[in-house]
Amino acid sequence: MEVGLVAGLGNEGRSYEGTRHNFGFEAVDRMAASQGLRWEKCRHADAWLAETPDHLLLLKPTTMMNASGEAIRAVLDWKKIPLKNFMVIVDDIDLPLGRLRLRAEGSSGGHRGLESLEAHLGTQAYARLRAGVGRPAENREAADYVLEKFTPEERPVVARMVETALRAVESWRTGGLEAAFSVGNQKVEA
Repeated sequence: MEVGLVAGLGNEGRSYEGTRHNFGFEAVDRMAASQGLRWEKCRHADAWLAETPDHLLLLKPTTMMNASGEAIRAVLDWKKIPLKNFMVIVDDIDLPLGRLRLRAEGSSGGHRGLESLEAHLGTQAYARLRAGVGRPAENREAADYVLEKFTPEERPVVARMVETALRAVESWRTGGLEAAFSVGNQKVEA
């Protein structure tokens, strides 16, 4: 199988673990754990890297969310991975909790991590799996909201979202993006 790359976006550090903004990290962490993989510091980018037996690289940029594109671009260039073999997993406040949306391309929608990625790639044509984390109440800042941890009541839905995201990645790897659309575009419940 060709070398591929799945980047989960998030922020490094214990204070960010379990937050809405770290859904991408949580998804790739679960993928690595399910296969018994170890994360290693990448020598070619500011990131943690793990590799599956079928040559899928999992990446967690350590640049903070707003500069994720730099690390992702460095790994794509280093491993000579074409964009058709790349997918990013991110949180999305414009989708309700439990909603997953897989697209082959599109705008950043104001997501700073995707803005960084688009600036470094020079295109919006790459696969992105967005995970709905819901919108904050009107009187709350979005930046503060995404840095809060999921509530205990939200956790079962988040776990199902992670499982569904992993199935979408597997479908993408084995059958291409078209095959993954049915898995990666759905609403999951607890």
